[in-house]
Amino acid sequence: MAFMAGDFEYVAGNLATDPRVKRFPAADGMYDEVLWMTVAVNHTGAATEYVELEARGKTKEYIKNLIASPVKPLSKGTFIMAGGSPVVSKNGKRKLKLVVFSSETSLGYDVLNWDHIHKDGQADG
Repeated sequence: MAFMAGDFEYVAGNLATDPRVKRFPAADGMYDEVLWMTVAVNHTGAATEYVELEARGKTKEYIKNLIASPVKPLSKGTFIMAGGSPVVSKNGKRKLKLVVFSSETSLGYDVLNWDHIHKDGQADG
């Protein structure tokens, strides 16, 4: 499921791949590290959309800690919710620069059935 709010978008779906981290040389002699994930967003009555997610800074470190956790690893197939600013993708896929990320629903509830929730937050009857 995808929602848009101005220059900010939210997506929810399952990871299509394991998260990937890559380091690049930086101008100051250090390196820049980027984390990428691909989420499969299922749309009712339409084809599955694959959205690229890019994380840097504190969001990247938070996700790296989730990946390293032996209790709840973050890997292919994990349900996630994410939000960020749309950016241009080289491969033509929709891409978000992450700001908000979660692999859990509030209070540890089971994953919501997004297909039965309307825009106003009310479930189908």
